Amino acid sequence: MEVEKGRSGNLSIRTKVLFGNLIVMICLGIAIVALAFRISSLQREIDFVSGHDLSVHETIGRLEKDMLDMETGMRGFVITGRVEYLEPYRDALGRWETDYEDLKDLTSDNPSQQAKLEMIRSDIEAWLKTAGSQAIAWKEEGRTDKLDSFFAKMEGKSRMDQFRSKIDEFRAAETSLTQERVRELRSGNDTLVLVLYALWAVVAIVSVGVGLMISGTLIRGIRQVAAAIRTIAKEDRGPGARVELKSRDEMRELAEATNELLAKIEKDHLAKERIAEVATLLQGQQDLEFVARSFLDRTARIFGIPYAVLYRLVSSDQLERIASYAADGEEIGRRSFRLGEGLVGQCAREHRLLVVSDLPDSYVAVRSGIGQASPRELVVVPLLSEGQVVGVLEIGAFRPFEPDDLRMLETLAGIVGVSMQSVARQNEIQQLYIEAQAANEELQVQSEELNAQSLELLGMNDELKRISSFKSEFLANMSHELRTPLNSMLILSQMLAENRDNRLSEEDVQYIRTIHSAGSDLLSLINDILDLSKVEAGKLEVAFGPVVLQDVRQAVEDEFNGVAASKRLEFRVAVEDGVPEWFETDGFRLQQIIRNLLSNAFKFTEAGSVSLTIGKRISDVWKTEELAFSVKDTGIGIPKEKFEYIFESFTQADGGTARKFGGTGLGLKISRQLAELLGGRIEVRSEPGEGSEFTLFVPVRFRLSAVRDIAAAGSGASGAARTTALPDREATARLQGKKALLVDDDARNVFALSNLLESFKMEIAVAHDGLECLERLKTEGCDLILMDVMMPDMDGLETIREIRQTLGLAVPILAVTAKAMKEDKEKCLQAGANGYVSKPIQAAELIRAMLENLPES
Repeated sequence: MEVEKGRSGNLSIRTKVLFGNLIVMICLGIAIVALAFRISSLQREIDFVSGHDLSVHETIGRLEKDMLDMETGMRGFVITGRVEYLEPYRDALGRWETDYEDLKDLTSDNPSQQAKLEMIRSDIEAWLKTAGSQAIAWKEEGRTDKLDSFFAKMEGKSRMDQFRSKIDEFRAAETSLTQERVRELRSGNDTLVLVLYALWAVVAIVSVGVGLMISGTLIRGIRQVAAAIRTIAKEDRGPGARVELKSRDEMRELAEATNELLAKIEKDHLAKERIAEVATLLQGQQDLEFVARSFLDRTARIFGIPYAVLYRLVSSDQLERIASYAADGEEIGRRSFRLGEGLVGQCAREHRLLVVSDLPDSYVAVRSGIGQASPRELVVVPLLSEGQVVGVLEIGAFRPFEPDDLRMLETLAGIVGVSMQSVARQNEIQQLYIEAQAANEELQVQSEELNAQSLELLGMNDELKRISSFKSEFLANMSHELRTPLNSMLILSQMLAENRDNRLSEEDVQYIRTIHSAGSDLLSLINDILDLSKVEAGKLEVAFGPVVLQDVRQAVEDEFNGVAASKRLEFRVAVEDGVPEWFETDGFRLQQIIRNLLSNAFKFTEAGSVSLTIGKRISDVWKTEELAFSVKDTGIGIPKEKFEYIFESFTQADGGTARKFGGTGLGLKISRQLAELLGGRIEVRSEPGEGSEFTLFVPVRFRLSAVRDIAAAGSGASGAARTTALPDREATARLQGKKALLVDDDARNVFALSNLLESFKMEIAVAHDGLECLERLKTEGCDLILMDVMMPDMDGLETIREIRQTLGLAVPILAVTAKAMKEDKEKCLQAGANGYVSKPIQAAELIRAMLENLPES
């Protein structure tokens, strides 16, 4: 369709826009200049009003202050006779004329105000003459009669009242002048607003006019193009219809771009239709060869190609031909390719389209009934599904492919690739379904067998639980039944061995000591069996706390020095440099392990020495510090193949060893499991005939606050010194007569703490849980609360919060618990506790904490 344009179409859109903007800018410039001139004039008027009027009022105030200072100074001097009152009088006397002249200069343009000022000056001078100076002179001369007469007549007051009246008239006149100037400024502002509105209206009218003029020219051109497009659409002129404009502005470019868009849309629409046809054709097909043949036939018609072959990937590196197009007597193309072989194999390997142009005449021949010809371009396209190659399409054409054709060809290749993969998967699924049915029948049979076995195992598991319960009950009963007579036997045998009355012979004493030793061994065996049972059941608990290295060393030497002497063995305990004096672990279990290792060493060593060396190492696994307790002997030794065997229950290296040296074989088993509970391990090195070395490794867990508290309490030589090193009596005297409330559900803890605090003459009250604590606090007071954290019903933290929030009490509270982690301490403090004491409780630590938190009074 052709559209005519007038002369206005000869100007470019840029020229039209620039011309319109220039007009608007000129109007804006004129408006800005006029506005700036008016704003400058108003600013000058504002400066005069704000500067001049403010100065006038400030000067009036200063003049009034001068008169007030003179009047006050004169009265103060006359009444008191003190010369200090004359200082403000004299200062004001020297200032008032200056302030008066300043005020006169400021109002020099106003004759009326000048006349008022002259009258004010006369009043000031008259007051000075008849009141100020005269009264001061009479006071200095001591003429009280004159002063009494002066004040009786109140002549000075009348003069001062005249002055104030005239100064008020002067100020009122100035205020009136200021208000007049402000009214003039407001009038000027109103005028300025009107001018602004007028300028805005002019600029708006000009801008709208220019905009309408420019937009009119643009809209006319756009409407003409739109009308041409509508005409094409309504008259259905076919896919080749185009817009034609005879103009030299941008509208012509718009028309050309519209024509290009129409052509692109038509081509894309045609491509989408063909792609949809192919997708519809292949949808739901289940025969792979039919899919391939149908795709080649439709592709050949779309692109007008005379030659095509489709290959399918049948293995990880093998492509086989499944269909071809335009075959003569012999099928076109090779039957198969390996991955990377030829253009077909290379296309499959690279996953990209290949185009080869200018093919030689002898490359391939396409025959018909009247002759033959050779394609000029070869295109090889990979067939992809989910990013993986499933086949390759090879096409020969007489003409080169356009880029849009190649893109459409890639899209079609993707569709057939997905279809081929879908058909292949459906066939695989069908085959798998058949196999799964067969396997399911077999699994059904196996499932029935497994169900029967499962029921049998459940029965066996219940039986094992019942047996385990019987075992635990039996061990508990046997422990009680054995410990009771053993306890009596050991106590009585020890008393008899002392032979205080000398009624027993030496032989009888030796018999009794043998009985005591046998009973002790039997008690140790019972403890080992119970410990092993608890460890295997996962019920043995460890209690971590601060351990003094010297205590461990002393206990070992006290226990085994006599053993070494009786067997004539050398025994020594050595501590390497750098080993800390304090560390954290379960001290009881640590000594139990060391006793077991040393007992074995002495048992299997007949000559030579046994040693215990304590050192510090860096863990090979965790790269952290750990303590090493190495027990070394010169005994019989152990073969390497027996290292794991000796850690089993009721076993030793061999039966002959058990018969010769005795023992149950429980010690090492218990020691290894106890070491694991402490976070450590036991390692062994040994050679037959050269002795053995068992090394216990335990982590170094420092608790610095506990170390500082214990070290401050006294000597670090022993636990006894640390416990008894209490603060001096002068410091602990503050505890006398104080009432402490113990909140703990463990009667043993209550008994121990009560006896300790009563030794300091404290009054003790006891609550066995949090609820009882709250009830007692409602009816009676106390000076300090020791609160156990772990209690039934209401724990310590909840109780502390109730005391602080509900009862609103500020009584000091010390939290007591076996937990010693930093976050546990923070929880206690956040709940409202004043302090924190860790179990096992040390007396010195507890007393210091109480003294720190008790008020002084």
